[in-house]
Amino acid sequence: MRRILLVCLFATVLAPLGTQAQEATPNHVFQRTEEVLLHLDLLNAANFSETAEIEVPDDPTRPRHVLQTARDVWRKLQLLRYMNGLPTASLDPVPSREVTPSDVKEVMDRILSGVVDLRGAYGVEDEVATPALPEGKTPTDVNANLLRIGAQLDALGVPATVPNDVFQLASTVLMALEDIARHTGTEFNTGSLWPETGRTPANVYQAVHQLIADLKTLSEADPRFAVDGIVDPGQLSGDITPADVMKILSRAMADVQAIRAAAGVEEPAASAPYLGGKTPSDVYFAVKQARAVVAALSGNGGSLF
Repeated sequence: MRRILLVCLFATVLAPLGTQAQEATPNHVFQRTEEVLLHLDLLNAANFSETAEIEVPDDPTRPRHVLQTARDVWRKLQLLRYMNGLPTASLDPVPSREVTPSDVKEVMDRILSGVVDLRGAYGVEDEVATPALPEGKTPTDVNANLLRIGAQLDALGVPATVPNDVFQLASTVLMALEDIARHTGTEFNTGSLWPETGRTPANVYQAVHQLIADLKTLSEADPRFAVDGIVDPGQLSGDITPADVMKILSRAMADVQAIRAAAGVEEPAASAPYLGGKTPSDVYFAVKQARAVVAALSGNGGSLF
């Protein structure tokens, strides 16, 4: 049942965003995240559930990274709505252009509406006042709040992220990189790579760090792929879970989409299908294939693998 549910819902996640009548700033988006958190506090209190402490990174973050985090929050919200007998909905694909705070706010407005709609399922009647508009907030601040929202949704019973979820995103990253290679007439060969066995989430996590470093090198070396703000994030401490891999892979996905737009690929990136039965080794192999395509784009095809 989980696979059927996620096949339907993952079509909602990597799915152009409309324009806002008024251009939003990170302050507006942060305000919306604070309002969502207030509603989730009430839902968790009614559910007698406690939110786990999370490690919130302070890495430099662009709106494109925040949008990917928001889309993963959307994925979780749709799962929770399904579990409570409420209708689910999809998001449009990320447009092939620079992402703005208004794009993030559009998703956050939908997240807020979806969370408010859950109040009846938990018997919550208390009103929530809209927080005051803050000052000086950055995309990094917004991203941190989105991670807190994700943790609140987890506490309400959203199923844990599993390798199947991560594999779909890794495959989507690979497909987007292959789009860039085809658009630029770059030959690549991933068919000669050997599948992986025995890999762990920690291995995949390190491979994604390497992928982001590769993307940064590519972007700095070739003006066709020049994108600001590619930063390899700090390392997490403790045991690495599929959810941790999903977070850093979402960051890589944002950077790949930005490079894809810079390269002149006009169509939004397609989402890979959701497949069951995947393991960390399968995810590692998809990331290895993605790194091989980046190597080809860099003119180093075959030198890394």
